[in-house]
Amino acid sequence: MEIMEYQTLSPNIGVKSVDETVRFYTETLGFNSIMSVPSPNGGLQWAMVANGGATLMFQEMGNLIEEYPQLADRPILGSITLYVKMKGMLGLYEKLQGTELIAREMHKTFYGADEFAIFDNNGNILTITEDTVEPTAIKNYDNFFFPANNYQESVRFYSEVLGLEKKFEFAEQGMVAFKVGNEEPAIILKDKTKMPNTIPTIWIEVEDVKAVYEKLKAKGVIFLSEPFRIRTGWAVEFTDPSANRLGFTDYKSV
Repeated sequence: MEIMEYQTLSPNIGVKSVDETVRFYTETLGFNSIMSVPSPNGGLQWAMVANGGATLMFQEMGNLIEEYPQLADRPILGSITLYVKMKGMLGLYEKLQGTELIAREMHKTFYGADEFAIFDNNGNILTITEDTVEPTAIKNYDNFFFPANNYQESVRFYSEVLGLEKKFEFAEQGMVAFKVGNEEPAIILKDKTKMPNTIPTIWIEVEDVKAVYEKLKAKGVIFLSEPFRIRTGWAVEFTDPSANRLGFTDYKSV
């Protein structure tokens, strides 16, 4: 027997006005209009909006009843709430705070999550929440750094011999990155004539470099410096007991 696997679930919500609903979700909540179907009477008959991994579909109620006559005697506004997990929750809350769109103020739930709830333009209730990330959480590999004794020859080897695609290059600084398949971590070569102290180093992405630095420093880890600013955030390096060099980096702007 073939195993069933559900891949996506997208609510298709009956509304009085698809146009007004799309306007609310795009202008107020920051969704993007993905596709739509025009109505023979003007305006929209159906539309889809999305942001990140969240997708919603809206269908004009009369057209929805034509498709499913069983819905004819049901109220437009059902007893259903949508639970939305997002990034940037506080920004949205501050934008809507004090307006009639707030259905429930920000609060801490019994399961430890911060949430608030809003009404959309049709009166549907959306509960908004955001994952809480531990500041010292280790997230993934970031990049792999190798010294290049002969920078140009090394660039040629990785690009022409190995066939890797360049991700970026700062030639004046003597640094070039190569993509490995579809993975985000890259192999980064550093020109030893410009950075003579370069040795093979693995960087690991964390939520907050400064928090990790303080935590591990208290455990006796000796870092090569204090956290320092880079183009994309903060970083800090250290060595393990076998003298292998590692680093932590984040993508925080402050």
